[in-house]
Amino acid sequence: MRVRTHLSLLAAAVFLPMIVGAGVAIKLLLDAERHAVLRGMQELARTSVLAMDQELTAAIATGRTLATSARLSQGDLESFYAQARAANAGTIRQTALLREDGQQLFNTALPFGQPIAPPLAGALQRVQGVLARGLPTVSNLIVGGATRRPVIAIELPLRLDDGRRVLLDQWFAVSHLNRVLPRDVAPSWQVAVFDRDGATLARNAAWKDEIGTRARPALLDGLRQGRAQIDIAGPDGKPMAAALARSALSGWTAVIGVPVSELEATAASAVSLIAATLLCAVALALAGAILFARRLLAATEYLGAATEGMAEGWLPPPADLRIAELNSLQQVLHAVSRRLQKAEAGRRKHLAEVQAARSVAESQNRAKDEFLAMLGHELRNPLGAISSAIALIQMGAGGPAAERAHQIIGRQSRHLAHLVDELLDANRVLSGKVVLAPVPLDLAGAVREAAQTLQTQGTTAAHEVTLALEPVWVHGDPTRLQQVIGNLIENAAKYTQAGGHIAVSTRVRDGMAELVVRDDGKGIEAELLPRVWDVFVQGKVSNRAKGGLGIGLAVVKSLVEQQHGTVAVHSRGAGQGSSFTVRLPLAAEVPEDAAVERVDAAPLDGLRVLVVEDNEDLREMMCALLSSRGCVVGSAADGTTALALARNTLPQVAFVDIDLPDISGYEVARQLAGQGGIRLIAVTGYGQPDDVRRALAAGFDRHLKKPVRMEDIEQAIGAIDLVR
Repeated sequence: MRVRTHLSLLAAAVFLPMIVGAGVAIKLLLDAERHAVLRGMQELARTSVLAMDQELTAAIATGRTLATSARLSQGDLESFYAQARAANAGTIRQTALLREDGQQLFNTALPFGQPIAPPLAGALQRVQGVLARGLPTVSNLIVGGATRRPVIAIELPLRLDDGRRVLLDQWFAVSHLNRVLPRDVAPSWQVAVFDRDGATLARNAAWKDEIGTRARPALLDGLRQGRAQIDIAGPDGKPMAAALARSALSGWTAVIGVPVSELEATAASAVSLIAATLLCAVALALAGAILFARRLLAATEYLGAATEGMAEGWLPPPADLRIAELNSLQQVLHAVSRRLQKAEAGRRKHLAEVQAARSVAESQNRAKDEFLAMLGHELRNPLGAISSAIALIQMGAGGPAAERAHQIIGRQSRHLAHLVDELLDANRVLSGKVVLAPVPLDLAGAVREAAQTLQTQGTTAAHEVTLALEPVWVHGDPTRLQQVIGNLIENAAKYTQAGGHIAVSTRVRDGMAELVVRDDGKGIEAELLPRVWDVFVQGKVSNRAKGGLGIGLAVVKSLVEQQHGTVAVHSRGAGQGSSFTVRLPLAAEVPEDAAVERVDAAPLDGLRVLVVEDNEDLREMMCALLSSRGCVVGSAADGTTALALARNTLPQVAFVDIDLPDISGYEVARQLAGQGGIRLIAVTGYGQPDDVRRALAAGFDRHLKKPVRMEDIEQAIGAIDLVR
């Protein structure tokens, strides 16, 4: 038999059993398609339940947070009313506080103090039921006592300090549930949500007419039995298939209803398409067998002739046989040489990439070693000075020598703290984790203040600094702009010889604020100029004590760009000085009066202070500093001892470390705040914005980052109200 006959028989042997079994397959596929649509409805119902649960969970979380309020426990309802409104800001939720008899004490939907109508019928029974259970409860559909509208409430039973029992409600209008229903469903589909009693809470069609109506008997039976699928009659009396999903949190049920005719039509269309595809496949297979047989015969004849030619030592030119396998067979000898050439080229490319990667790794390794050496030098100098000063004090030196040793210890300790803060702050700035607080400010005033600070610190004492400042108002973060200005002037002083000149100017140019810091120092070499903004890259300085860590300019560039500005550097080369230009957007509005808030140090004589710190040396030094200023100081090394001491001594101010050996400093703060009359200040090595927010949320009035100076302590005490 010819090849064509073999292929035809092969096609018949393959497709005839498939055609015979097509009826059974189509039936199974039809059932599977129905089940798939029903599963999709079930998943849509579960999605609706999850969306509602998210809303309820958020309301429960807010309610539990408000339930911990000290103002509520103390019965300060007006302050708690303001706290509740702040907690609900930006949401659709409101807060109400109810007595045991169901009467609302306040409702954030109304102004505080406005009389609220007596409770509706059934409110007393609902309130007493929640109080009896003692657990947070999600209500069914109820009518709000203050708004007289359908609402949903998350009710939390509480007991106040005076023994009264109250109910804290987080409520919202039931119409909000309509917004969480699925939107991408066919108009003929029915989507609804029912409460535990079968009352309608949400519906994708005619919601206003259906709100509060009871489910039909067949559907109500399904809701009560907790069934996943039921058959019901639609609004027009036509049969519908319904998928149900119940919320474990609220007990509500989401129902997705689809007309049975539509369900059958969807499945039938899918099966018809598959059947038609199968028939087309059979026809195409037979036609393909005939076409392939013709091509195969032509290809075998060509390859036979080519094989005869190869026996004589020649290769015929490649020809398109229209069959991939046969084309590969005839071209294999030609492809071998090309593949070898490609393999050799790939090997050489890979070798070059390996060598380049090795060069980069070696460069990075050298940069790491140089940075570690530089960091070691920066740390050893102050540590050596501190060690020598301590040795001098231990030897019993007195008078000017002891005073000089104390000054050295203080100055070098501040230098060490500055190095650590610089490294940590640079990491936050360069990673984009700094939260800016831009306000309108005068750039000239910021330059003048920064220059005065550096002059006072001695950074520019050996240089002639000239200021040419025009008032220029920008919209920026004052602290970070001070950091930018200080880093640029300090960088100029570092690379300018003693007696050199540093010029700083501000002006408006081309619709932008422009700050220029120019010096006549060492300048920047051409090969270093493109890399001055990279971290840990810096030029050589004659005095290593002024070398720094090589991160100041990288911080400058990041902070300027985060405030929508640009920074550029220019230098004619070594010995030609350098110029840095910062351009920032102008402020849209210039304030008429820019007052600066100043916190004066508080008088400390006779102030009762508690120091809670597990590090013995640090605890003793803080106690000594406070005692030297006239404070009555008590100290504790752990939280348990601190709480016991506070009950006996009744301190006015407590400095509390966060990491304590027994309980967290946050817990100590919460318990001390419960005693009342104590102002709490957190003292910790954690200084990220999240750490500050967490400390304030735990009840601390202020947050100080270690190491703490005496002026920091005085300002912290002066910034809070104390009752003497």
